[in-house]
Amino acid sequence: MAQRRRGITPGARARRALLADTLVAIALAALVLSFAAGLGVVGFFGLPVLVLGLAWIGIERLPLRRRPSGQR
Repeated sequence: MAQRRRGITPGARARRALLADTLVAIALAALVLSFAAGLGVVGFFGLPVLVLGLAWIGIERLPLRRRPSGQR
């Protein structure tokens, strides 16, 4: 078995390691997505609420920034 490993070039070894890392990453991503599927629903409704809330705050603070520079 040791002689068979000597025939493997460093490039082939790197490609095999990359393939193994990629397969592990795909498996972990699938596992995480299956556990976190409900977060997509929360994000779907939470993002517009966040954007509207930030816009509201920005609109309320806009008149404060428009006052003339002489009034401080």
